[in-house]
Amino acid sequence: MYSIGIYMDPIEDVDFTKDSTIAIAKSLQGKANIKIIEPDSLTYNSTDIFGNIYDLKIISLKKKKYVLEKNKKINLKNLDCVFFRKDPPVNDKYISILQIFRELEYQNTLVINSPESLLMYNEKVLGCQLSEKKIPTIVTCSAKKISSFSKIHGDIVLKPMNMMAGQGVIKLEKFNENKKSISEYINKYKVVMAQKYLNEIENGDNRIIIYNGVIENNILTRFPPKGDFIANLANGGDFKIKKIERKYLPTLKRIASYLNYHGIFFAGVDMIGEYITEINITSPTGIQQIGNGLSNRIANEILKKIKDYYA
Repeated sequence: MYSIGIYMDPIEDVDFTKDSTIAIAKSLQGKANIKIIEPDSLTYNSTDIFGNIYDLKIISLKKKKYVLEKNKKINLKNLDCVFFRKDPPVNDKYISILQIFRELEYQNTLVINSPESLLMYNEKVLGCQLSEKKIPTIVTCSAKKISSFSKIHGDIVLKPMNMMAGQGVIKLEKFNENKKSISEYINKYKVVMAQKYLNEIENGDNRIIIYNGVIENNILTRFPPKGDFIANLANGGDFKIKKIERKYLPTLKRIASYLNYHGIFFAGVDMIGEYITEINITSPTGIQQIGNGLSNRIANEILKKIKDYYA
């Protein structure tokens, strides 16, 4: 059986009833040897990359029962695959870890998603690039430019470039513009994205899962809590499971092909109405909420990807 090492945030902090990584790992059990790479154990000695690993056995998602055994230090190139699933923020430490795993990728070990691509792409900018219908957007570190953008487009949304789960996202209303608060926001997040506010959020935000070039037919439609506009489940939003509207399939097929070409095995495309707002390539969630055997399908595609990679 293949050996798959999972690099993620500390497993003891994970919600087993919601986490996508854990659901996929459980589906891989019995088909592959699953290892957890101790997050702070990475060592790169200019030729090889080492890390401490545990054998992982997940007993119950509902009760968060699992076993970690046989802690040992190994050369990570002895793994068949590394499944990289660390959550943002994409800060200096995150980038340094990716650079180490990129070296492992250069040594012909399969890393999902490709560290080269994770270093190359910003999730929010990637969404703008691949959306056929464009949301009026600027990326800037200038409070003055944001103020001018707001005057043109009315209500806008400000987003930190390297956070997740709606963290730091705020709505700036046309008639409540506060130049001081914009400057404080810039000082905190340095470089930010400003976009025209989309009223379509009232109808929900759609998360479409793409894995190994396959578009999952079941999508997660998330709704913001009452009085809010951020639909992320981590923000307390509600959700429904729907089917993809056929009119979006040509765009999604093009995106799936693009992602697959660039070594992005697993992604979550976020859409509000006809607009793609973000393509989550670091640690997309929603697998357990969508259910219907999705974690098994992704696990099988991971095994297929490993087989094809070393063929």
